[in-house]
Amino acid sequence: RVREAVVSTQSTGHYYITNNLRLMMLGKVYLLLYNCCLAFSWSLVLWYTLYELYITEATTTVYKKVEVALKLSQSLAVLEIVHAAVGLVRSSPMTTFIQVQSRLVVLWLVLDPVKEVQADSNVPMMICAWSVAEIVRYWYYALTLVDKTPYFLTWMRYSFFTFLYPIGVSGELLTIYSILPYVTASGMYSISLPNKLNVSFSYPTFLIIYMLGYFPYLPKLYMYMLKQRSKVLGGSVAAESQKKES
Repeated sequence: RVREAVVSTQSTGHYYITNNLRLMMLGKVYLLLYNCCLAFSWSLVLWYTLYELYITEATTTVYKKVEVALKLSQSLAVLEIVHAAVGLVRSSPMTTFIQVQSRLVVLWLVLDPVKEVQADSNVPMMICAWSVAEIVRYWYYALTLVDKTPYFLTWMRYSFFTFLYPIGVSGELLTIYSILPYVTASGMYSISLPNKLNVSFSYPTFLIIYMLGYFPYLPKLYMYMLKQRSKVLGGSVAAESQKKES
């Protein structure tokens, strides 16, 4: 009986180990496909943006040209919050949520409902910054999963943010600021008194507060990325030096 119990315990342990390995492999395959698909979709967004700028030599039609691909690519980023929440990746769910929601707000609550702002010159600048950052990021994640990340991609991942981040954030803030006259005049999404619920809501005020919320958080995130850059690229340089010496 003791021997049977030991064998049974070993079998159970082997089953759980095998099952966990299968789940890990499935998760890895899923993340690989997810990152490759997003890298491709953001490449389409960048291509459509640059092509439209080249053909028309104007910024007014760019958003309409990339609208579908942009909405799809950015909306799928919501899954990154899920990935962090269920432990599929090691990122913080809250940090991931903060990073993802800002673009979703700009895309769905600012650009989409206010057609007049879609032709602003800052919109292509913002889209290009988003696209390049995401193409690099998703390819980096994809190749990291298979341990095939080239150094130049690592360098791009931890260097491009130094200028893409300010460009993208500036574009977001300018876009939000641009719609304030329109939403103020139209009363879009605002709730005025009196009403049955006795509740009021000013969408322009919400947007102003939302813009102000950028300033405490963004410097911290930027400094964190600079520290990560020093850590990752500094370690990579040291590793390369050791290889050459050996």
